[in-house]
Amino acid sequence: MKKIILEIKDELIQIRRKIHSNPELGFEEYETSALIADYLKKLDIQVRTNVAKTGVVGLISGSGKGKTLLIRADMDALPMDEENSFEYASGKKGIMHACGHDVHVAILLGVAKVLSQLKDSFCGSVKLVFQPAEEAMGGALPMIEEGVMENPTVDGAAAYHVWNYPSGTIGIKSGSITASPDHFNITVAGKGGHGATPEKCINPLEIAARITTRLNNIKLQTPGLVTICSIIGGTGENIIPDTALIRGTARALDPDTRQKLYNMIVDIANEEAKKLGAAVDIDYRFLYPPGINDEKMVALFEKAAKQVIGAENIIHMEKPDMTGDDFAYFAQRVPSCYVKLGGAKEPLHTSNFDFDEDCIATGVEIMCYFALKFLETR
Repeated sequence: MKKIILEIKDELIQIRRKIHSNPELGFEEYETSALIADYLKKLDIQVRTNVAKTGVVGLISGSGKGKTLLIRADMDALPMDEENSFEYASGKKGIMHACGHDVHVAILLGVAKVLSQLKDSFCGSVKLVFQPAEEAMGGALPMIEEGVMENPTVDGAAAYHVWNYPSGTIGIKSGSITASPDHFNITVAGKGGHGATPEKCINPLEIAARITTRLNNIKLQTPGLVTICSIIGGTGENIIPDTALIRGTARALDPDTRQKLYNMIVDIANEEAKKLGAAVDIDYRFLYPPGINDEKMVALFEKAAKQVIGAENIIHMEKPDMTGDDFAYFAQRVPSCYVKLGGAKEPLHTSNFDFDEDCIATGVEIMCYFALKFLETR
């Protein structure tokens, strides 16, 4: 295995760079999908394309019957400009791989190449799922609805996300691992007019500020948060607008807290609007569920990782992150393991995001060991 990975390391780095230079948004990953499908077909891997529009699924069948492991890599980029100046920086204005999905794809293609050469040495199957639209829209559930967990039936699932840990390490945790990343828009409808006569108006910006202050001060006994990320309203220094728009996110690690945050946001917005005679319209979008890691899957992954990077390079996370990931839909259905892969040099979702490309080979090796251990367990 190590020999194969060493041979393909540079190839995988070049694939990652090609994808990075040509980023595509959710459900628009046409060229990325074509690259993936072509690569898998050259390995004589059974390939299914156009799953949930742009998703690709590869199936590696071993030498006999056994369990099936699903491994997911997300493919989509983010709607933002890249500030990096290296030669493989984004070639598209306003689109960038700032969350490491290009890395995830390269790693899973590496896993595909290794396991396709070792398929006579294991029983069961490995299902390689290249998922569209993880950012905001969510491609996992549409892929599940189109049968990605059937034929053969999936028994377990795993996925990486690159993280701001040192290269050559992983972060791992059983139980809660990601939050529900719900989004909301609150439109405040007031009464506009001249900035010199505020007494004749109902200023939606003042109400939006009051709502924002209260939402930012929400404190719960269980993990959860509300963050206001945008307030839009007004066109000039002396014009009170008719409306203002508040945009934000609410995150929780359990269903009860998730519902409680929704209720508080709705109540606070309506209360503050009513005080000054305004009205609010709330567009609240429940997105992915919280992600839950299976204890046995985590233990098995840790065992595999120790063989590659040693116990000293395994970071046991004390608490989950409040980031969200629709891999949680897979974890709702089968025992799963979502792992943070060290190597990111800058914070995720920043315009100068980059990472240590050595983590690609590390990620391939650990995931391959994990897959083989999963398939051999009963």
